[in-house]
This record gives sequence, structure tokens and C-alpha cells, in this order.
Amino acid sequence: MISKSLEHNSKKIFAITSIDPNDRVTVSGSHNGTPLQFLCTSVNVNSLSIGGLVLVLVQHSTETSTSLSIIKKIKFPRNYVFGVYFHDNNSSTIAFFSNKGNKPTRVLPIKNGENIDRKFGYFELGGTSKLQKKHKIYDFHIFGSIDCPSSYSKIAAIEWNLREVFPRKIINEAKKIFENYKISKNEYLIAKPFITIDPDDAKDLDDAIYIEKDTSENNPGGFLLYVAIADVSFFVKPGSIIDEEALKRGNSTYFPDKVIPMLPEDLSNSLCSLRKNTPKRAIVVKIKLDYEGHKITHKFMRGLITVKKNYSYEKFEAYLLKEKTEDQFIEYKKAFDILLRSPLLNNRLNLNLAEKKVTVSEDGYPIDLYEKTSLRSNYLIEMMMILANLCVSETLTRTTTKYISRAHKSPEKQALKDLNMFLKHNDLPEVREKQTTSRYFNQLIEGYKDPKKKNLISNFVLRILPKAKYSEKDNGHFGLNLPLYCHFTSPIRRYADLSVHRSLALALKWEQNKPSFEQDQKVICQAINESEKKSVGAQRDSVDRYSALFISNYINKYFDGVIVGSSRFCIFIRLNKFPVEGVLLKKDLKMNEGGKRFISNYNKNKKNEPGLSIGHSIRVKVESVLPFNGSINFSV
Repeated sequence: MISKSLEHNSKKIFAITSIDPNDRVTVSGSHNGTPLQFLCTSVNVNSLSIGGLVLVLVQHSTETSTSLSIIKKIKFPRNYVFGVYFHDNNSSTIAFFSNKGNKPTRVLPIKNGENIDRKFGYFELGGTSKLQKKHKIYDFHIFGSIDCPSSYSKIAAIEWNLREVFPRKIINEAKKIFENYKISKNEYLIAKPFITIDPDDAKDLDDAIYIEKDTSENNPGGFLLYVAIADVSFFVKPGSIIDEEALKRGNSTYFPDKVIPMLPEDLSNSLCSLRKNTPKRAIVVKIKLDYEGHKITHKFMRGLITVKKNYSYEKFEAYLLKEKTEDQFIEYKKAFDILLRSPLLNNRLNLNLAEKKVTVSEDGYPIDLYEKTSLRSNYLIEMMMILANLCVSETLTRTTTKYISRAHKSPEKQALKDLNMFLKHNDLPEVREKQTTSRYFNQLIEGYKDPKKKNLISNFVLRILPKAKYSEKDNGHFGLNLPLYCHFTSPIRRYADLSVHRSLALALKWEQNKPSFEQDQKVICQAINESEKKSVGAQRDSVDRYSALFISNYINKYFDGVIVGSSRFCIFIRLNKFPVEGVLLKKDLKMNEGGKRFISNYNKNKKNEPGLSIGHSIRVKVESVLPFNGSINFSV
């Protein structure tokens, strides 16, 4: 409630806290220590996003009503911070969302500050007072409470500047495409009983597969693999408003509690999604393999497919494990075994790292935290998608059509030095620069018999590898051990794949070259590389916060763990029971029986002095947890 009306025709900074489907924008700010919230209508939201700051003109304001108009979007001022306000009449603080050891900032208590206790948002800080050495808060913009779990994904989206809401005109355009789409009588039908295999909660089904035995005489024991990918480029044209929005987003972002899609749901979850028993537009690659897994030929087709059934990975796994020869998927099982020994696939880097998953209840709280190991069904899809992507790269490389490749460089020299230090400590031979191949890393990992050690070295190898990036040039893919590669199989959720679809359509003369498609590939790569970085960061931070909230149920409980790293002041420990990492401060280590303090940096251990190092087991107590920033602190 506003205690005093705002000054007429004044200008004030507000933060965007929500945008609804009708382009109505809710903004927040403060006045004399009181939080304010207003609804703005008739706003052009194309360049706006939740978390953005805008300069607003106060056109009319009384004790009961206020009229505002947004003048422009503004940059984040230097004296603004994003954090959580903790109220105390004597010493209030603002805590930050980074869990990298940043201490809370002491601030002077806000008048009626109890109303925004444990609320998060932007805070405008002034200089510290001479006597108390505390910052003064001049203005603030509240987004929500850290006591609400749904805030965790919102915090991540704001931190990483993700576009959460589609403008109304884009939703309307997607709805128009969906409602006006009709299948003509002379469409090319690809009459194969395709199936999809996806996570059980997936709605944006990009890919479908079908496998059959090759009956030709010149390929005994061989198979024909069909990979069908949703033909998103048929519906989303270059330069359209939906295309422009998709490029801004770069990819879909998946949080434990929700998805921020790249495309509106009328397209991503309905028209383009390969749902069963409905004719769907798709680009299909037919791959001919011999009995040893060598690719003989491949061919592309564009037309309509009908998916026979949608499977989850767990349900289809049963078919790959059955031993009955009359099983309807016996050809899939045989082809799977061939793919495992395919020279195109069996030299790729195989870290076998489980995926961290958080199960969220209907009311938004985490109820389970676990590692999801890959099944045979996961590997089947993974290998078929790699082959499909490789086929596209080979086809486009033989033409003059520009396309976006997926590049992955080999580890740098300093990264190898770090790895060798780790290997030396674990009595393993060092890796020479000439040995840095994905195949050698696989052999290195397989050399470990202890599953915990194997997981540790896999994570270490992952950390020293450079990030794969999109490029306008073919630079090869170290992790897959392939000389060229691109992304083609997920056009519903990745802009790179959508762009590659367009390149393929031009190369195969399915479509004519149009000026609107002649975009600068380098500019696109820069945009989607940045989008991918933001999306991965937001997903990681959100999962960390949900994980910390889950672990908060185990305060003062003891767990076994393993040391995964260290810094000057901390030891990083990963629990065995739950896939989380936390921090143990070195100063909090207790003395061992001999009266000597444990030391974690193995390269600093003195001779004959017991120490803790990477890979060592340790039992710790969950000392404290801060779910809002994902930090977990241990003691011993």
C-alpha cells in the first residue's frame, strides 16, 4: 500500500517482475521504504524481459491510484545489487546468490523492513556510514520470497537474463500457424512404423526412429536405420517474428519445476512434436550399415511420418533386455549391438557420468535427489542421433551451402598438467600430449576398478575439457573423435539445429535460396554460444538451489563422501548417498589421533604426515545449508 503519492511527471526506475500473455507488465519499486507494485498496459514488450530495469514516467498519482508509462529500458546501474534482504533492527544484511564465499553486505535497516524480510530483488546501495560502516538502501525492487521454492528458477532466469515470456504477437502468430496448417493430398508419405524414445515427462519430441534388417544381397547381416527429425523449418521461416524470438533465446532451458521453451507451445509441444497416431512433418535420414557398423550410404527424405508409439527410456529398456527371439524389437537389439562396435562410434569419449535429477512435488518442493544412469535405450538414441548429425555434416560439406558446425577442441597444455598432477598422485602414468585422444581417455578411465575412483577421474577429465561451441567453420569434434560434426536432431529446442535444417533444405534444393536466409553465420554462432552458456548456467544454479533445499532436511546428519577438490581455505566434498557437493573449511578440521591436522592439498603434504587429498573418503556432518544460493557446508 502506498503511504504517499508519487510526484506527478516524475521519472523513476522500476524493475519488471512479470509479463502476462496480454503484454501487461508488472513493475516493482519502492517509495519511502514501502514496496510498490504497478501494472502497466499498452506496452511494447519485444525488448523487455522479467528482471529488466525500465525508466518510468509517473503520469498521475494519488493515494489510491497511479498511472505510469514506460519510457525506455535501461542498463543495470553499478550501485545496484541482486540479493536477499534479511531484516534486523540492529544490523540488517543483503546476501548474494553466488555461493562462492561472498559475505553478506551490512546495511542500515529499512523502515518497515520486516515487510520485506527474506525477500529477494534489486537494491540500490549508497556509500557506507562513517560510524557504523553500513550501506544505506536508497531504493529496492522486490521479486518474491526465498521461502517459495518456485523462486529458485526465477532467480536463475533473472541472474542469467533469460527470456521467460513470449510477447502476445508471437503467441498469436504461432497459434495462427497451428490453426491454419492443412495436409495436402499429394504429400510424400514415409510409411514406416516410427517410434519415439524420450524422458517420460517430455513434451517437445524432436526425433523418432525405425530399424529394419537390410534384405539386399550385397549387405548380409546389415541394417537400415531411419532417423526422423521434426521439420520445424517448414513452419518457422527465416526472418519471421517467431524466428527472431527463437534466435534471442537460442535454446530451451529446463529447470526442475518448469521449461522455458525456445518456441511457443503451439509449435514446440503440439504442431512440431512427434506425437503418436498423427501425421507429422519430418526430415528423415536413411542410413545403411553393414554388420560391423560401417556406414555404407545415407539418404535424406522430406515428407510426412506417423509415429506408432511414444516410449519412455525406462519402458523401452525392457525390449532391449528381453531375450525372446519373437520380440517385436529384435532388430533393434541386433542393431544396438552393431552400433556399439561401429568404428564411427566406439572411439567417442565415454565418461559414463550419471545425470543429476531433482524430483519436485506438486507444491514445488524437492522430494527426491538422485543420479539417473544411462540405459541401453539412452545409448541407442544417442548413437543414432550422432550418426544422423554426421550424415548431415558430410552432406553439407560436399556443397557450397553455409552451415553451423559443432566444434570441440582438445584439452590445453595447462589442463593436461592439472590432469597429470592428479594421475601422479594416484600412482597412474602421466598423459603425454600426443596421447590426448578420446580413445586414450576411455582406456584411462577403464583402468580404474573402483567405481568411486572411476567416477572421480571421469569428472576430472570433464573439467579439463574445453566447452564445445558452435562455429561457422569445420574444426572437428574431439569428444566424438570425428573430423566434422553439427547439430541437426533437436530443432524444437536448439536454434543451431533449426539453422542446419535450413542449410540442408537449400543444399538438397528442397527450397530456394532467399535473401532472408543469408544471415551472417558468425553472428548467429556468437549469439547461440552465449545463449547456451546462459542456459547451462541457469539450469545448474537452479538444480543446486533445489538440491540444497533437499539437503536442508538432513541438518546435523552424517554422511560418507569423497574429496573432489580443494582451494586455499576449503575442501570440496561430494556425498556418496546424494549427488551434491559441499564445502568443508580447513580451519574447521579436527585433529586426528596423532594430534596432526589433516591437509587437503596433496602437493603440500609433508613426508610421513597423514593428509586428505582428492579421492580420499571422509565422513562429514551437514552443518548448514543456504538453499537460496545453493551452498552446503560440512563439518567433521
